[in-house]
Amino acid sequence: MAVTRYEKDGKIFWRVYLDLRGRRNRRARVQKRINGIETEREAVAVEKKLLRELSTELERLESQGLTWEEVIDRWVRHQELYPTKKYAVSTLQDYESITKKWTQPWLNRVASELNRGDGRDVLRYAEESEKSAALIHRLKCCINLIYKWGIEEGLITGVHQSPVYGLDYKKDREEKRPEILTSDEIRTLLKRAREQNNKWYPVWVSAVLTGCRSGELHQLRRNDLEVISRDAAAEEDKKPFDQKRYGFLRVRRSWSVRTKSVGPTKAGYWRNVPVSSGFYWFLMDELHLEEKRPDDFLLPRFWEWDKGLQARALRMFCIGNGLPSVKFHALRACFATQLISTGIPPAVVMKICGWKDLKTMQRYIRLAGIDEAGATEVLRFIPTEEAVMEKGVDLYDHEEE
Repeated sequence: MAVTRYEKDGKIFWRVYLDLRGRRNRRARVQKRINGIETEREAVAVEKKLLRELSTELERLESQGLTWEEVIDRWVRHQELYPTKKYAVSTLQDYESITKKWTQPWLNRVASELNRGDGRDVLRYAEESEKSAALIHRLKCCINLIYKWGIEEGLITGVHQSPVYGLDYKKDREEKRPEILTSDEIRTLLKRAREQNNKWYPVWVSAVLTGCRSGELHQLRRNDLEVISRDAAAEEDKKPFDQKRYGFLRVRRSWSVRTKSVGPTKAGYWRNVPVSSGFYWFLMDELHLEEKRPDDFLLPRFWEWDKGLQARALRMFCIGNGLPSVKFHALRACFATQLISTGIPPAVVMKICGWKDLKTMQRYIRLAGIDEAGATEVLRFIPTEEAVMEKGVDLYDHEEE
């Protein structure tokens, strides 16, 4: 009860205590205690007055909304429980980490009180820390995404836009060229890896010939392959390359180093990757596919791979063999660009690689250079040998005259 009776020094007194919590924001709380009231009637009157005062104060607190950190936490929990867009666990962790790290001064502030000046401070701090334009762009997108959700859910009131909405930031003067290997460098990489009996050789071959991500290759099993027999493959070898059919690799799972667990692919759905003739015979002769049981892993296992050190292993090998230092994911880029450059439609490559975003596909189209191919052939300004010889004959004839 809000009104209670107690005894002190032989006299009877009354106490009023109220503790109110918000309905929209359970963290909003007001409480007050008044002692020493001499009559019950007076205590009831004090209770009514105190209830009005505290209710007004609670409404004021609730109208301010949550702190920025509380908004971030609620967004993460909402995406985990009621996802409107399917985010991988690692993606949610990345979004939460980058937002909390770079908006540290905001965390204990009421989100609705943040303004564009605060937004400029955060972006300026990232620039002064010499972070890339790509990271700053990602930070800005994360803030906009979470803040907009907070407004839509009624957790942030009184404002209509994120503190960083529409703010500009310093762009990189020179775009960094994506890490990738040429076709000759790919052949050199695999040739030397085989000659040196490098344990990663089967993994690198599979990455280049399937375009799978590291985590997807990590979880491939024998029963993910549907391939033809050796006799049928010998007949397929006689056909033109565009008519050969050796089977499919079904990519269904992926290993997450961060969560140490197996989950779906990054796109969230399974896909088929056609098995090429080179990959088919590699599976048969190098990986001894016919000897594997259905649930056996397709590729060899290393503790470095389990720990997510595949990029370091590839970089060290490339440096040691005079090749450009590239990360493991670059092998997937090699797969895509080589297919596109040989005329495979980008839509087909996009489907094989499991990309949802057209922007990602456009990046590899640009690397392959297929949109620009042949565009300069119309520029025929250099004199041909025939034209030069024709002019020479004319001059000679003129001298004779």
